[in-house]
Amino acid sequence: YALARLVDPVGCAATWRWNLNTLKHLHAYQSSPLFLAACAMLAVERVVYTVVWCYPKAWLRFTRGVLRDTYFYGAGDNVVDVIYKFFKINKCFQGGGFALLYFLAAPAIRLGEISLFQWVVGANLVALGQALNVGIYRSIGKVGVYYGYKYGMSVPWCTGFPFNVCCAHPQYLGSALTAYGLVLLAATDAHVLRGWGGLAHVQALQYAYMSFVEHNL
Repeated sequence: YALARLVDPVGCAATWRWNLNTLKHLHAYQSSPLFLAACAMLAVERVVYTVVWCYPKAWLRFTRGVLRDTYFYGAGDNVVDVIYKFFKINKCFQGGGFALLYFLAAPAIRLGEISLFQWVVGANLVALGQALNVGIYRSIGKVGVYYGYKYGMSVPWCTGFPFNVCCAHPQYLGSALTAYGLVLLAATDAHVLRGWGGLAHVQALQYAYMSFVEHNL
């Protein structure tokens, strides 16, 4: 960040302007149908995972009954496999929410219009976020990531990376950092005025909500 600010003060100033405009124009975009639709698409994943975490018995009945012998629960699948398949669907909604707002709000940024500051800071946020996400998968595996603990499966207890460098929910932090990085890389003045930066904040708040659910419910 310091290096990017030094070599590209104009790009840094634009980023600060976007941050200020995200808050300054909150009233203008927070109730727009486009922004609300994008937020709702992001929330689909949170709704599914809340049910999976808080109501494991009901989820098991649903998967073994309604979903039996479907794509979601095929031969040889267990509950974690089902959750993982829902994860892939959820990511389509999540990516679709960002794409919906971005491509309908304003013309997409051209590659040559991305400032050096955006490249350096945005790419670093994405890289850091993905390092945390990969670290989670390597440390506790698919069963740990997709709530196998709630369904009686053995999950390794990890005190190493990435749990020893940041917080109790490094995967959620990594996902939020990735979202902020991608939003910064694609940001323009027109998109920010339609809620592009605000959508990244919504994503982060939804991950904070899920952290609360896993800690307290």
